[in-house]
Amino acid sequence: MRIAIVQSRPAFGDPDSNLEGLLGAVASVNADFYVLPELCLAGYDFEDRPEAARFAERPDSPRLDSLARAATDRGAGISFGFAEAAEGGRLFNSALLSLPDGRRRVYRKTHLFAREKLLFEPGDTGFFVEEFRGLRVGMAICFDWIFPESFRTLALLGADLIAHNANLVLPWCQRADFARAVENRVYVATANRVGREERGGRSLSFTGGSVLVAPDGSSLLELPVDEPAVRVAEIDPLRARDKRLNAWNDLLADRRPEFYAARRSPEPTEDTGA
Repeated sequence: MRIAIVQSRPAFGDPDSNLEGLLGAVASVNADFYVLPELCLAGYDFEDRPEAARFAERPDSPRLDSLARAATDRGAGISFGFAEAAEGGRLFNSALLSLPDGRRRVYRKTHLFAREKLLFEPGDTGFFVEEFRGLRVGMAICFDWIFPESFRTLALLGADLIAHNANLVLPWCQRADFARAVENRVYVATANRVGREERGGRSLSFTGGSVLVAPDGSSLLELPVDEPAVRVAEIDPLRARDKRLNAWNDLLADRRPEFYAARRSPEPTEDTGA
């Protein structure tokens, strides 16, 4: 199973130009599944909710359909981030999963980061896994990574590969992907963007460095930190199905969730000697 990571440099507010670049990136390599960044069509730092609404799209919009079909026409699956216009005027930071058999599902970002809370509703889809060609794919978006529960939930749902669409500005995720992969014994594909956005007196620098990490923590792909790139690596989904570390330990079977709920320890009782 060949996984492609597309790392782009979107121009803010120019979705047609960004789409053209992404279509070219997808066409440049042969893969079974493509992972693209978060909000890869419109750009990231919307000034306010009305501006976000102007660039938000329905999951079946012509631009999104064009990008999904670019993979389908190659017999491949794809995941990419977009600003979603939902019913009732709601806006979500979302990602579309499109598979070559015609299935499409939308994941809405569970954990919003910083000013995203001014623009989008918190995601309401929850985490899910879809299977095709023997690969079980789970979805996550950017800041979801910092919550271990996100990737653990996907592992418990059976994910072999976590397609992680990102616009990272914090410096830790690419290193943390090692831990997320090892602690869950899954493949983690983080597709990040590069470049800067300067809007409303704010300046954001995106960290690039997209990665594909194997269940044993080995790095299968490391993209540059400062330029667009497309890279492909081969994965074996069966490696993510074996959660055993040795003859005695299985990462999921050994879990003891009855002890994981946060609770106060009982106060010690005073020994009166009575």
